[in-house]
Amino acid sequence: MTARTSSPGDPERPSSDRRVRQRERRRADLYDVAIQLFVERTYEGTTMEDIADRADVARATVFNHFPRKASFLREWATRRREKAIKAAYAGGPESSLREILVRFFTELGSLSDASRPESVAVILGSAGLADTWQRSPLAVEFAGIFAEAQRRGEIDSTVNADRVGVILASSYYVILTAWAGEEPAPFDLTEEMTGTVDLILNGVLPRPTANQEPVPNP
Repeated sequence: MTARTSSPGDPERPSSDRRVRQRERRRADLYDVAIQLFVERTYEGTTMEDIADRADVARATVFNHFPRKASFLREWATRRREKAIKAAYAGGPESSLREILVRFFTELGSLSDASRPESVAVILGSAGLADTWQRSPLAVEFAGIFAEAQRRGEIDSTVNADRVGVILASSYYVILTAWAGEEPAPFDLTEEMTGTVDLILNGVLPRPTANQEPVPNP
C-alpha cells in the first residue's frame, strides 16, 4: 500500500497562514505571561525559566520568540507607542504640532493609568537598562514629528529635530519613572507631560512685549 503524502493544499497540513497565526498566538501568550509575572514578582525577580514554566512550554520556545528578557519590555513599549501614534494623528493632517503631541501623551497617560500595576512593573524594570537611555525608537518618532512641523513652517527650520526628539523622549522616561516610583501616583502623568511639551515649544527665555527688544541668543 502506497504511503499517503500531504500536498500543500492538504487540509491535514497546516497552511502557511495558519502557522503564522499559531506563531503569533504563541508569542502573544508568552508576552501576557511575562508581563503578569513582572507584576507579581518584579522584572528582576522573574527568569526566562519562570516564563516557560507558567506558559507550559520549553525554555527554548520562549527564547525563540523573545531572545532576551528585555525583549518583553521593548514589546510593551512598542505596543504603547503604536497606540499613542494612532491617537496623535487622529485629528487629521491639519493638526498643529502641539495638538499632535498632547494627543500622544494623553493616550499614553490614559494607558498607564488604566493599567498602573503593569505599567509600574515594566517602567521600573526598564529604568536600569542602558537601552532605555540610549537613542530610542520613541526619540526617533518625536524627531520625525518635529521634522514634519519644520516642513510645514510651524517651527524654526534651524532647530535640530533629532536633538529635540531625544530631549522629549528623555523627559518622558524621567517623568514616567518618577510617576511609577511612588504609591499612589504622585502626579497626573498627562498633565506633567503636557507641561513639558509646552516648555519645550515655548522655551524658558522671557517673551518680548510690544516695546521690548528680544533677548539675544548667545
